[in-house]
Amino acid sequence: MIYHHPRMTSQTESTYAEIFSALSEPIRIEIVSMIAGTDELACTVLDDTLPITKSTISYHIKILYHAGLIHVRKDGRYYFYRLRREIFDQYVDGFLDRLAVARRSRKNRSARELTAAR
Repeated sequence: MIYHHPRMTSQTESTYAEIFSALSEPIRIEIVSMIAGTDELACTVLDDTLPITKSTISYHIKILYHAGLIHVRKDGRYYFYRLRREIFDQYVDGFLDRLAVARRSRKNRSARELTAAR
């Protein structure tokens, strides 16, 4: 049997792996979706909206930041998040568009369910 040494991954392959790893959690996709819906999202919106603790939000933000998917700005006690859309365009082109369609569909379905329940 012949064994081959694994080749070193290229920078591009490493970048893809880090991006897809960051996007492998549904809650991080939800965070990306929320940030994508605005130019800049305050940390308080995530805290008020997501069913997870502040420390867990911070953990997920850190992963998205280290993958290069978001920019973080601190102003006083608060943090603000912006998507690095150029990274999405380069590595996962069309992802944000599909995410927006899925989010609209989910909102429409929720509105229909509310109306039907009345």
